[in-house]
Amino acid sequence: MRKIFRTGNFLIPKHEYLSSWPVIAVDQYTSQPEYWQKVKEQVSSRPSALNCVLPEVYLSEGNTDQIEVIHKQMKEYLEAGLFDEYPSSYIYIERTLSSGKVRKGVLGCMDLEAYDYRDHTDLPVRATEKTVIERLPSRIAVRTGAVMELSHVILLCDDERRQLIESIDPSSLPLLYDLELMCNGGHIKGWLVAGKDAEAFDERLEQYYRDKEGKTFLFAAGDGNHSIAAAKEVYEEMKKDHPEIGDPERPERYMSVELENLHDPIQVFEPIHRVVYNADPKQILNELKEERGSEDGEVLRWYSEGTSGEMRIDISDTGYMTGTVQKFLDRYENRYGCDFDYIHDLENLTQLCSQPSVIGFELPPLENTAFFETIEKNGVYVRKTFSIGESDDKRFYLETRKIMK
Repeated sequence: MRKIFRTGNFLIPKHEYLSSWPVIAVDQYTSQPEYWQKVKEQVSSRPSALNCVLPEVYLSEGNTDQIEVIHKQMKEYLEAGLFDEYPSSYIYIERTLSSGKVRKGVLGCMDLEAYDYRDHTDLPVRATEKTVIERLPSRIAVRTGAVMELSHVILLCDDERRQLIESIDPSSLPLLYDLELMCNGGHIKGWLVAGKDAEAFDERLEQYYRDKEGKTFLFAAGDGNHSIAAAKEVYEEMKKDHPEIGDPERPERYMSVELENLHDPIQVFEPIHRVVYNADPKQILNELKEERGSEDGEVLRWYSEGTSGEMRIDISDTGYMTGTVQKFLDRYENRYGCDFDYIHDLENLTQLCSQPSVIGFELPPLENTAFFETIEKNGVYVRKTFSIGESDDKRFYLETRKIMK
């Protein structure tokens, strides 16, 4: 049996620690420190995943000491007995989003040997967006030497028959957690899938593999591309000095991921907008119009210093708006230098663009109907092309597992 996706030994905070434990993925609200300050205030001195991760909003501050604190805190939490352990299990998850709709998934472990973030690989688990190597060091530093793993990765399957996740009936499963998530994160429930239920899920996985016979591309990183890339780098580096880590039963070989179905109607690929700081907005608009302007092009909306407007641009160089805009901004950065950020919500974008010397571009959502086929044919999308859901609906760190044997 192939073990691309398999059970894990998961740790869940005991009931008395659950309310303060889950926090949103660290790559959210990167330009809004006030969000993370609010999280700190809500957590206070209680045990929390916040103390085991490094929000990217703080990356510019220099974090060597903080990473040491994170590693120490992980060990203390484990030694204090904060968690209940569920060996050889999956976890079926239902997340009620801000829209009121429910997103379904199964938490398991992905084999890092089956994954490669490079373009046009033939391994069964693929990146979906261009990996920015410069964004890996902080993630690598947190994972290197960590005794446990917290993951916000969402892995997508191309399950048109809906035989994997949608076939699970939680009414017969033990409920592990049922709670509200902080800061408008919605509601989440998780049920244990173990024993015969896990075996039944493995059988359906085997059927999924058989249905894809002749195809090498079986799973796609829907969210957390850079986190998986960092985990892969750490694993390969560890294996150089300790080949035994490559054993299929070693925890270091795997990464926790939530498997979701691309064909679930709730899967909406939200756009990730661009904002440019310390810029000359008029210059950017003039150069973009000169390079890509076209009367027959696609409409691109921009926001700057309390105003907004539209222009039509030719996207034939990439075939999609985000790719064309990102390539232009990369060229602009090389010529003049400036600061970029990636913003998930339009309201956040317009708020940020009310400041002087700031311009933002509103980008369209990505069509997901031919998602796997497009990547197979053309390679990965440019970085930060899409987001599964709005910012508040991103995955929270809740479940964990030990990754040091």
